[in-house]
Amino acid sequence: MPIKVMPDALASRVAAGEVVERPASVVKELIENSLDAGASRIDIELEGGGRNLIRVADDGHGIAAEELALAFERFATSKVDESSDLVAIPTLGFRGEALPSIAAVADVTAVSRHVEAESGAECNVTFGSDPQVLAAGAPVGTSVTVRQLFRNVPARLKFLSSPSAESARVATLVGQMALIRSDVRFRLTVDGVSRLNTPGDFDDAAALAAVYRVKDPSALVNIYADLDAAFSVGGALAMPNLHFGRRSHITIAVNGRLVQTYRLTYAVERGYQGFLPDRRFPMALIKVHAPLEDVDVNVHPQKTEVRFRREGLIFSVVERAVKDALGKRAAVRQFSDTRIASSLTTSLEGAFAMRRSAGVEPATEAPISSEVDERPNNVNGDQTAGNRTKSKPKEQSKSVKHSSPQPPSTARHRDVLPGLRVLGQAQSTYIVAEDASGVFLIDQHAAHERVKFEEIRAKRARQASESQALLSPQMVDLTPQRQVVYSEGAQWFQESGWEIEPFGGGSVLIRAVPQVLAERAATSANAAENALVRVLDDMSQSDARISDADTMPWSERLLATMACHAAVRAGDSLTLESCEEIVRLLQECEHPQSCPHGRPTMLLLTGEVLEREFGRRK
Repeated sequence: MPIKVMPDALASRVAAGEVVERPASVVKELIENSLDAGASRIDIELEGGGRNLIRVADDGHGIAAEELALAFERFATSKVDESSDLVAIPTLGFRGEALPSIAAVADVTAVSRHVEAESGAECNVTFGSDPQVLAAGAPVGTSVTVRQLFRNVPARLKFLSSPSAESARVATLVGQMALIRSDVRFRLTVDGVSRLNTPGDFDDAAALAAVYRVKDPSALVNIYADLDAAFSVGGALAMPNLHFGRRSHITIAVNGRLVQTYRLTYAVERGYQGFLPDRRFPMALIKVHAPLEDVDVNVHPQKTEVRFRREGLIFSVVERAVKDALGKRAAVRQFSDTRIASSLTTSLEGAFAMRRSAGVEPATEAPISSEVDERPNNVNGDQTAGNRTKSKPKEQSKSVKHSSPQPPSTARHRDVLPGLRVLGQAQSTYIVAEDASGVFLIDQHAAHERVKFEEIRAKRARQASESQALLSPQMVDLTPQRQVVYSEGAQWFQESGWEIEPFGGGSVLIRAVPQVLAERAATSANAAENALVRVLDDMSQSDARISDADTMPWSERLLATMACHAAVRAGDSLTLESCEEIVRLLQECEHPQSCPHGRPTMLLLTGEVLEREFGRRK
């Protein structure tokens, strides 16, 4: 066919495809317009999955009657002009395509009243027809009603999912928008049934509880953003006992814009590493505040993706904010049998309060620095047990500012554990201890693994890894799979204290092993070979079990595996002095509540539960 200019109606339908994919796309565009208009309340109604009806009403500043028809013209916008910087854009939408694109594939009625006007106006546009404007009574704000979506585009209509599936997509979207704007009250009604109602009281944790229907408020904690900092992070997190099999409960916003970013999602997961089991994901709301000129929002037509000028810095700030928030509200897990305990966790603040009520005060200790580790292996807190020196005040000045002063109740495990009285060992696997809050069962292997992990991690960070030379080098023939694993991490083996040389073909020569493994390596003639093979096999199994996005960095997994092999085992008989030493070392760890692989190190049976079980209280 010859080249020719498309008619306006056809061009509008084609352009609508970039903006309007399904009912959720319509809802997103209309909500963003409401937010840009300064709304404090947004009501969304849906019928038939959005095919029959979509209505979004707000109490924003409204549209003047003489401008209402112009709002349906392509590229008409009040958000940018000739002098605008199209990189540093503060609004959610600015291209002026939302309303005309929606009106090209639906019957649209917009009723609005400007905040300075005494009356409102109504504008009707049917499948791209010319706008028809009439005077109308209306409250301040705007209401947009969309009917018969895609009736003039049967192919698009045919590929929509069922009404229930489309409604679910809209509910998910509205929930995410309600999370990133906890200052706005959102109400969603689907086929006459209320599906969502958020408080709009600026409380991110309350918004998270409303969207995901979390019944226990203590399971959530706010992150307080320092708005004076160039880069900061706010939002809310769920405690580690609340986790899921998918990443669908992680919501990320950048400068108030809902975005999809693998890197920042991974930063959140890194912040939770050591708190969650493998292949489990948290519930989190992360709101990044960054200079507008550092964020490019023009990467995607629907602006769901962004590009950062300093992505590494933002990654570190997000990871550190998550770690700090979890560290201040870490939890000791209670017995989960519903007959024994109605809750899975007890907050450290609660245990700390019990200790104070019993007249037991923790020893005063200098605060731990939150300096960001520039190395790529920052997993479970950058101050570790291997550095067992108290932080100096000057170290505090190096920390990244990411939040305003938090509420005063910030007891940590190190404030609770020093008072533990070790009673002994049970079943050659668990250390039994007590304090005023109750009885603790400590998994001796998981606890010692945490101690060893932080010890060797600190030494490697200081480039002070210790080695034990072998009396005679040991040659090891590696299978092809083990060769791949070793070649991938040869540098990390060397930095962790191994001295290994290629010996031709698939063989290597071990000249020294890390000091942390030396004691167990001395138990047999081929202990060094066995240790290397076990580490390589564990690493290969870990690679096969989980993807790169689901796990800690390769080097961190190597250290965790080494710590696992260096730690005491379940079934090892320990003296009372050895039990006390493990508990003492555990109290000095930054995150003693879990081993590096995410398993809990201890469980708490509170005094209250014991009294109830023995009939001392009801």
